[in-house]
Amino acid sequence: MSYTILEELAASQQLVSTMIRISAEDTSARVGAWSLRDIAAHLAASETESFEPRIRAIAAGERPVMEFYSNDERDFSGIHLEEALNEWAETRTRLLDYVRGLSDEERARTGTHERYGDISVDRYLEIALEHDREHLLGLEHVAGELAR
Repeated sequence: MSYTILEELAASQQLVSTMIRISAEDTSARVGAWSLRDIAAHLAASETESFEPRIRAIAAGERPVMEFYSNDERDFSGIHLEEALNEWAETRTRLLDYVRGLSDEERARTGTHERYGDISVDRYLEIALEHDREHLLGLEHVAGELAR
């Protein structure tokens, strides 16, 4: 794993959070069917319930077998936007700090994912970054509309 992926994940989390906060000035802003609060809560839950525990299990040598994680149907209406963004930031920071402490051997360990097949810590970090970027694309569209 390169140092770069960890820095990209940290920067990505900050950029997506900033885009959500900027776009939140328009209380009607949505990305598809999701409100900005829903996106923030989805990201926090994905990090807490999927990325962090799965990466830890892989690194620990548990060889987990993982189903595709989705919380798309969850009702996030009771979640506050800032609380979700703070939870996501805390979990992402904790995950990146954990990965920085792993040996090459631990990072190379694998689990099996139903969609991606054998997956290492490094590959799971790439998937987390891809997930961030997918949401960033939608947020860029919202922010562009606000700028008009």
